[in-house]
Amino acid sequence: MGKQTIIWLSILFIGFLTVISLLSTAYFSKETSFAEHPQYRMDSVLLNGLFLLAALFFCYWFLKGMRTEGSGEKILVLLVTVFVIGVSLLWTAVSHTYPEADQKAVSWVAYLTSQNNFLFFEHGKYMQIYPNQLGLTAILEGLYRLAGEENHKLFMYVTALSNGAVVYLLYKITKKLFHSEKINALVLLLSMGCIQIMLYTTFLYGIMLGLSLALASFLFLLYCLEEKTWGGKKLLYGFLSAVLIGLSIQVKNNYSIFLVALALLLLYKALEQRKLWPVLMAFFLIFTSALMGKGLTAFYEARSGIPITGGMPKTLWIAMGMQEGERAEGWYNGFNYNTFLKTDCDPKKSSAIAKEAIEESLEGFVSDPLYALSFYYKKTASQWNEPTYEALWVNQFHQGDFSVIVQSIYEGKLYTLLHEYMNGYQSLIFGAAFLCLLYRRRSFKPEQLFLLLVILGGFAFHTLWEAKSQYIFPYFVILLPYGAAGIVSLTGQMEEIRRKRDDR
Repeated sequence: MGKQTIIWLSILFIGFLTVISLLSTAYFSKETSFAEHPQYRMDSVLLNGLFLLAALFFCYWFLKGMRTEGSGEKILVLLVTVFVIGVSLLWTAVSHTYPEADQKAVSWVAYLTSQNNFLFFEHGKYMQIYPNQLGLTAILEGLYRLAGEENHKLFMYVTALSNGAVVYLLYKITKKLFHSEKINALVLLLSMGCIQIMLYTTFLYGIMLGLSLALASFLFLLYCLEEKTWGGKKLLYGFLSAVLIGLSIQVKNNYSIFLVALALLLLYKALEQRKLWPVLMAFFLIFTSALMGKGLTAFYEARSGIPITGGMPKTLWIAMGMQEGERAEGWYNGFNYNTFLKTDCDPKKSSAIAKEAIEESLEGFVSDPLYALSFYYKKTASQWNEPTYEALWVNQFHQGDFSVIVQSIYEGKLYTLLHEYMNGYQSLIFGAAFLCLLYRRRSFKPEQLFLLLVILGGFAFHTLWEAKSQYIFPYFVILLPYGAAGIVSLTGQMEEIRRKRDDR
């Protein structure tokens, strides 16, 4: 029952995304990009169809000509991983991007902390408002201590390596889940084609680093589940899975969704196998993550001599996610931050105001269901149907001498070309993943549903929480294995049709 619920919810959701991505696009124009104001347009179904056909025939040609077995697959893994890291490093070198907004704030807090200056840990300052940034601050502080200065490039280099790790881990996970050399090869090709990954290298926010740690945690849990007998390996894999998901959450709290999915997978295994150890493992993962968070907070409290509170109440974020603003439905409009400051950062008073705002929004939705439907459609489309996932937007702060190519990426013809490519690529992944779900709906194993469970969790969370297409990017990346499986199924049918035609 649980498996079928996840499968059919995934089919409905990915099917919905496929349809809207083929028919329309949420986008940032060059003029409105800075204001982070998504706009909407209808797409050319003909052009999207031609792109999908060209992509499918390219994949068909690739799979037919590629030697994927044995050393051929190993060489492909190496080439793609090196390519992604290399392009990421190249973009870091030529883009001349620098941090602004939250990136700049976290970076500056980290630098001051490396100088044992805890000004921003005081009441009403950044770290008391956003304690969720403590993990990223700790990583940046460590790098800045090594450099002896606020060197943003060091974290970009870490992100470049994280990009390669994400690609490699997706391959390893795909290999474990689908047991197909063709799907293995294709997920590598799709990863190489996901240029958003490389463009995100310059973003000082830990999205790719956190994703690499979360994927590594899942991979080690798969290893743990494979071990039939208790022993050193099983315990080691379980321990590594717990530590890695804990680190991932410290980098970005949103990866708590991975933790919930890991725990649910283990609980399902406990019921399936009628054994207690998966339940204990689930509690161990949760306990380890919580302990790491408490430990990091205690470490900085001891250093600064200042208690670190819980920051803005979660109700403020939920209330803002139910409001309109200058950006888009449910996007940041300053309500949470302004309310918290007006109450002198009092969590009880600000939470009371947030609850009143939630009730007011709910009353508006109930009294006008069509408005509610329009609101949440736009909130969903502005996040999930924005094909760049703000990969171009995060590079908007740049200075220096640029080559003609880089300048064109920022504001010329390449900007438009990249956007249209990413639009077609997004439709390809959504459509192929949808086909995968349809083809395999009766044969999915619990482990194969894990990434889908994370995606559904991400959808539910960001339907309630603050909206931002940037937040959705990790869920799009982990859809790539299903996209690869769907394309392999479709090209397999194309090959079967060709054979039948030749036999006539």
